[in-house]
Amino acid sequence: MFKVGGRVRGQARAFLKAYARYRPTEIEQRLKSLDRLVSRADPDLFAISDLARYELRGFSQNGEDGVLVEILNRIGVTNRFFVEFGIQNGTEGNCVLLADVFGWSGVFIEADDELFDAVSAKYAGFPVRTVQDFVTAARVDEIFTAAGVPAAPDVVSIDIDGNDLYVWDALTVARPRVVVIEYNSGIRGTGPLAQPHDPDRPWSGGGDFGSTIAALDKVADRKGYRLAHTDMTGTNAFYVDAELWPRLGLDAVRRRNQNFGLTGITQPPATPPGGWAAVD
Repeated sequence: MFKVGGRVRGQARAFLKAYARYRPTEIEQRLKSLDRLVSRADPDLFAISDLARYELRGFSQNGEDGVLVEILNRIGVTNRFFVEFGIQNGTEGNCVLLADVFGWSGVFIEADDELFDAVSAKYAGFPVRTVQDFVTAARVDEIFTAAGVPAAPDVVSIDIDGNDLYVWDALTVARPRVVVIEYNSGIRGTGPLAQPHDPDRPWSGGGDFGSTIAALDKVADRKGYRLAHTDMTGTNAFYVDAELWPRLGLDAVRRRNQNFGLTGITQPPATPPGGWAAVD
């Protein structure tokens, strides 16, 4: 069986993310115009204080770069260390900006042979370690320890198209200050739902993966985190250590539904084998 980190997964993700890399120029112009409008707006125009206005796309798939920078601006940084897995070839990711522009140290983890070779070549000479491994809930602590991840990295980004929730829940050797994690805003159902845990199950390329925000909230509450933002496409959630959360100065945090590419594109809903599992 193909694993989540294998070639099939990489090709499927590349195909479905093509809209983000090659979306029509009018969408890019709209985003640039939005940035200009927000920068010109008087503070009194904003009805609530949230992080949506800070979404900017540099190396991230959507607006994650801008939001992550704003969160770190508000809560501060410590060791300037990140971990990201599901990085593919290193051209796009939530921590690429931190490595390429801000000069942070960190760890990029990728399982696929060809993609790992590409990301390793890119970061040769950087203060960044690249690790070839397949991250699972059973092995995440082992992988972090072997990679020399500090006890409290500033950022951990999780994007493995399925078992994300279970991996975060199992992580005990490191307590990141900020967690960026993918969720499935297209799940038809209410409450804390997730795909049944199966580390060997590959992503099918459809909507039968991952978990709801409500399920991630369950894990966050157990681990002492609070939701800070969901991006405008309904793809990534940002959680911050609950003790640091008041520094964000937020009035509200929206739990967004699908709006991929800001074009209204949706992923057809699907149900994983065995149905959705309730998360306690």
